[in-house]
Amino acid sequence: MNRKVKIFTGIFFSLIIFAGAFYFITVKLVKRSLPQYSGEITAAGIKQDVKIYRDKNGVPYIYAGSDEDAAFALGYVHAQERLFQMDMLRRAGEGRLSEIIGSKTVPVDKMFKTLGLYENVKQILPNLSADTRRILEAYAKGVNSYIRDAKGKYQIEFSLLNYEPYPWKPEHSLVIAKLMAWELNISWWADIAYTHLVQKLGIDKALDVIPDYPQNAPFIVPPGIKNFAYVPDGMVEVDRMYRSFMGFTGTHIGSNSWVVNGNMSVSGKPVLANDPHLAFQAPGKWVVAVIRGGGWNAEGFTLPGLPAVVIGKNENIAWGTTNVMADDADFYLEKLDSTKSNYFLDGQWRPLAVARDSVIVKDSSTVYFEIKKTHRGPLVSDIHTNNFLMNTSGINKPPLSMRWTALEPSDEFKAIFSLNKAGGWNEFKEALRNFTVPGQNFMYADKEGNIGYVCAAKLPVRNFVSPAFVYDGTTSASDWRGFVPYDEMPNVFNPKENYLASANNKTVADFKYHISNLWEPASRIERITELLNSKPRHSADDFVKYQNDIYSPYAKEIVSYIAPAFKGIKINDKNLSDALNLLSKWEPYLYPQSGVPSIYASFFQHLMKNIFEDEMGEQLFNEFIFLANIPYRVVQKLLRENKSSWFDDSNTSQIEGRDEIIRRSLADALEELENRLGPDMKKWQWGKLHTITFKHLFHGRSSLFDHFGDIGPYEIGGDGTTVFNTEYSFVSPYDVTLGPSMRFVYDFNRPGFFEYVLPAGQSGHILSPHYKDMTSYWLNGKMYKAYLDEDKTRQMELLTLRHE
Repeated sequence: MNRKVKIFTGIFFSLIIFAGAFYFITVKLVKRSLPQYSGEITAAGIKQDVKIYRDKNGVPYIYAGSDEDAAFALGYVHAQERLFQMDMLRRAGEGRLSEIIGSKTVPVDKMFKTLGLYENVKQILPNLSADTRRILEAYAKGVNSYIRDAKGKYQIEFSLLNYEPYPWKPEHSLVIAKLMAWELNISWWADIAYTHLVQKLGIDKALDVIPDYPQNAPFIVPPGIKNFAYVPDGMVEVDRMYRSFMGFTGTHIGSNSWVVNGNMSVSGKPVLANDPHLAFQAPGKWVVAVIRGGGWNAEGFTLPGLPAVVIGKNENIAWGTTNVMADDADFYLEKLDSTKSNYFLDGQWRPLAVARDSVIVKDSSTVYFEIKKTHRGPLVSDIHTNNFLMNTSGINKPPLSMRWTALEPSDEFKAIFSLNKAGGWNEFKEALRNFTVPGQNFMYADKEGNIGYVCAAKLPVRNFVSPAFVYDGTTSASDWRGFVPYDEMPNVFNPKENYLASANNKTVADFKYHISNLWEPASRIERITELLNSKPRHSADDFVKYQNDIYSPYAKEIVSYIAPAFKGIKINDKNLSDALNLLSKWEPYLYPQSGVPSIYASFFQHLMKNIFEDEMGEQLFNEFIFLANIPYRVVQKLLRENKSSWFDDSNTSQIEGRDEIIRRSLADALEELENRLGPDMKKWQWGKLHTITFKHLFHGRSSLFDHFGDIGPYEIGGDGTTVFNTEYSFVSPYDVTLGPSMRFVYDFNRPGFFEYVLPAGQSGHILSPHYKDMTSYWLNGKMYKAYLDEDKTRQMELLTLRHE
């Protein structure tokens, strides 16, 4: 053996040994942090012993003698399974990510400190109800008990980032609730995008691409908006950074929920279904739990960091939620004096409220900055040092302030905890009086056979119906005039149709107050309604099938315009001829094994580009399509009306119409698919393009960690318009980013269990058997049963928390 071969062999085997040792140490470190599911643990802070049973999926069944002890145990369980996730969320809300991440997250920390989320919850905590504070404090004690017990053996992520968690406070639970509201708050993105459209292309051109205009008339564009200085969008960029960093990459935020009464169910009792659509990540959003503690007896879906069942049931009622899509935030262009310490309002200068703050940065200097506020809210235009997504050099960049209902005094926790204990419709409805953000449609059913619906949101009352634009901050006429009284909010009890359904569609046909202009495309609610009217009675098993339905009424309509556009056109290309034939015969089920969805999806992608990009430009176009529900609805509207100047390509001398753009878009789609998947159409399966990976926060930093931390990829069907929502970004198609964060079905005729599934699992520990044990069921439309019989519970693995 020559010397080079010996050296190579030595290096090769050394690397193998090193990799093996690294793997062994890492696996050992990870396994050491796995939660204890059996035995006894002494816990300071509880009044009596608490029993925590776990089923085969790691679902905890908490048996406690009081509400406080149950909250303590839930805090302990959440910390056992999801402490790193909880810690990252509270750090984001506090503006403390950079302490462990470094300079990368400084803009994110500045954003949330400027918004004042943590300062807000610190101010409102003393004014919350005594019951709220009592449960929050007990929960915090439970989290801290685990933090003490687990010292030296925290989740592997803490070791990789080289830090330890600090004690939990009640404020941390509240700030996580605010962060959930922030994730679901999408209306303000449209405000900035549409203002940019007006500034670049004019009012008439912009109004043509506002969904539902003129249905929501009177619709008033703020006076002088065309002459406003360029509207800064630095906060949009920073928010995208935050969502990308945390894995919240979906924007087509939506959900499905429906309920039928006994007249429409096979069982003769109400049946309720819910699947909230949120950004996918690993671990996921929810922890399923069953709680039995004093007067608190509820089961369903909890959010790590919050001591309550957010969606679920008790012995009397069941409830589900969908996003209202409420327009609950506004921006205002302000005018400052030369000292930047006063702002102009109603002909007078008023002093800005100014506070100094800082962001501590790992391995770097502390960043100091000022937070300035008007009477409406903070100035948010200087959050990012670069400030702007678009090329705005030489343009005057005015200060921008923001008002958001989440920064108003509220007690959402009291609302949710009251739901957990509600005995019927009146208590349910009264509980939601305290609910502010994120605005939710609450579906309801009870054991007496009633069904109902409540729109729970804090809606601003404005002087102008101009929900899609930035306001003039120099006049108090732009101020909110208060909020819609709760007693005037939409609600329904026992409708004559015998069912209720919500898929983020328009809440009511006629409502004297503005709710939103960002409704989801009607496709999901149309399909749900079609399924509910397809036969006289439905079972829980039917509801599970409906939740996994991948038929798109939206795709059916869009495709219907293609064949007529080619009428009379000579076709010489075989793939084009075959594609037209396939599309004309297609029943729009978006199966992953089928190639037709690939043709349709690529066609739609190029259709958007060919309609809008020539006039918007690439950057504004990407801003416009970032919120997926807007282009979905606008393209549908333009195709139906067939009279918009948007179809004309401004780069050519001729005037193009709808059909020319349709033909061009299909040709572009076929070219894309031929380049990506080859010329053989038989190999164009949708699942090859449309895949899903549940990504860990550390995704992309190490292929070895990705192997353990990521779940997937998997081929998947559907799209953003199917009941089984598998949204992908129009900016970078076709990987799935958002969809059912859980599925829940409950039949009141079967009180012994409820059905559920999560996309991943209960645990955040990457080597836990419960990290991804539900993924197969979720992908294949199957459900687990959480049995509620105490005899079954006693056969499960038991961990006892002993009081001191």
